[in-house]
Amino acid sequence: MNVAPRPSSPDPSVSPWPVRVLDALGARPRLAVALAAIVPFLGTLGDPPVLDDGWAALDNPLVHSLSNVGRIFRELYGYAGAASVRGPYRPLTTISYALDYAVHGRWTPGYHVVNVALHAAASLLVLALARRLARAAMPDRADRLALVAGLLFAVHPAHVEAVATIFGRTELLAACFAVGSLLLALRWREARWTLPAAVAVLVLGVLSKEFAVLTPVLFALCAVTAPAAAGLAARPGFRTEAGRRALRGTVLVAAALSLAVIPYFLGRRGVPLTVAPVARWFPEGTSAAHIALTMSRVMGEYLRILLFPSFLGGDFAYAARIGTLTEPNPGFWVATIAWVVALAGAVTLVVRRRAPLVALGLLWTFVALLPVMHFIPVGVLLAERLLYLPSVGFCIAAATLLARLGPGAVTAPVARRAPDPAGEDPMEAVRVRLPPVAAGLVLAIAALLATRTVVRALDWRSNLALWESELSKAPRDVVVNNNLAVEYTARRDYARAVERLKVALAVHPSYWRAYVNLGLAYQGLGARDQAQASYLTAMQLAPEPESTGPRYFLALLLRDEGRLDAALAVVRDARRLGPEEGRLARLEGDVLLRLGEAAGARAALERALALDPADGEARALLARTSRPAAAATP
Repeated sequence: MNVAPRPSSPDPSVSPWPVRVLDALGARPRLAVALAAIVPFLGTLGDPPVLDDGWAALDNPLVHSLSNVGRIFRELYGYAGAASVRGPYRPLTTISYALDYAVHGRWTPGYHVVNVALHAAASLLVLALARRLARAAMPDRADRLALVAGLLFAVHPAHVEAVATIFGRTELLAACFAVGSLLLALRWREARWTLPAAVAVLVLGVLSKEFAVLTPVLFALCAVTAPAAAGLAARPGFRTEAGRRALRGTVLVAAALSLAVIPYFLGRRGVPLTVAPVARWFPEGTSAAHIALTMSRVMGEYLRILLFPSFLGGDFAYAARIGTLTEPNPGFWVATIAWVVALAGAVTLVVRRRAPLVALGLLWTFVALLPVMHFIPVGVLLAERLLYLPSVGFCIAAATLLARLGPGAVTAPVARRAPDPAGEDPMEAVRVRLPPVAAGLVLAIAALLATRTVVRALDWRSNLALWESELSKAPRDVVVNNNLAVEYTARRDYARAVERLKVALAVHPSYWRAYVNLGLAYQGLGARDQAQASYLTAMQLAPEPESTGPRYFLALLLRDEGRLDAALAVVRDARRLGPEEGRLARLEGDVLLRLGEAAGARAALERALALDPADGEARALLARTSRPAAAATP
């Protein structure tokens, strides 16, 4: 009788190195994924604040004391920012900053450590989610698929903006809580406590960022594509009794998860979901057709970032790359065909019950991108940080395809001439590795993505690096040129600042902020007449509520020239427009002190300290007013 020989695992010592490396990673998948998430971002730990880090965290007075926690729940996110950033309700993110501040104050490495730790946690949650889904849909490749999904998510360069910036924490918290809630919800039949716990965790996610509200839909997608992962005996549907029971269970869990939005709306207290008109990317009155054309192009760009993250940039780089479309162009057609084919392919896979995790991953990506498609106006055209939660689906779909490159685990008959004394089953599972070429491909993709992540993180190492990077991609953008000039001025590189500001004003002659910064640059160069002319132009162009800035800097210039009466007239005019600005009250007190009017100076400086108790300069000036004879200062 011919008996098949017992299969044997390959000797690791003679396996090609890509296979050995992947085997080593697979032996400790959690450690491998955590290190992959942490190591590429070690260089960000010493980064200074950039872009929105100030108003979101470091300069937000609400985070400076834990006694403000109650008030944080009553205020909108963006409390310390301009009107263009107010509107969302994200108290949990602000509380996380308050906890940071309570531990280490403004020490920025502490904030970055928390962000990197959250990214590692999110990557481990993706590993766990992929494993649960794969054990239901592809049990022979589950561990391999989960490892690859976790690694891809950990090192994908689309996540750099979310991880490397302090303000990106909203994405990290929302994704961690959303995926954590989903994992608990998938276990709803295993223990009674899991569904209530899932709802509670999702409440935290929605209070971190609104996008977590999509979790019930993501659960439904998992239930349809991988029913066993959701504890269902059949695919939800209407045709069979088992399908109807599964459908009722799916609706029950999704409805329970939807309760997580209640605290969010109670906290908003009726504030509209849409951003303020000043913050909208598309101005009010933009036709729906133009928005649809543009966002179709944007959807294709999001998919391109996930697949081929060669070009990466900030909001302004993508605005220059895409723009607002008023008619179809070649970029629109390529992008639209790409995402329509991807979406149609995903739906076809679901209908035909083929490659369920590929279908799930693609549909997850599309669903998670819906909130930024301007059905409800938002303040950005495209931003890489917004891909953090959608990329979970992409990484699962990509990992599924890569895991299918080799055979899965199989069972094979084991030849025995005598009964096995250990009572071993004659059918034994045999672990089959990825072929060397496939293992090498997985490692090469992960290495390329990790390298791109490290390089992209360098763009966020400072405001100067950020705006120089944006300038290389959007050389005519007004805001990029203006903000880069601000960085040059801060470094006393006034000539380059003037150069950038002239570009900004050539593109947008009525951009009053550029005139303010031009005045500062000219003042640094000693060209006081040109500086004064720039400030006066800014005063004429700026809307009245915002024209306090040009007046403040003009008054400073006049004070420094010794023209104290003129400076006093300008600063008092500014105070009329901005009575709550502490710096204006401080400047008025300074000018009055120089004029020898101690009583008036004292009143103005006391007002400045009432508006900003942390103003050390106003406190020092106030101390001078209490001297026996406050003489005029030349």
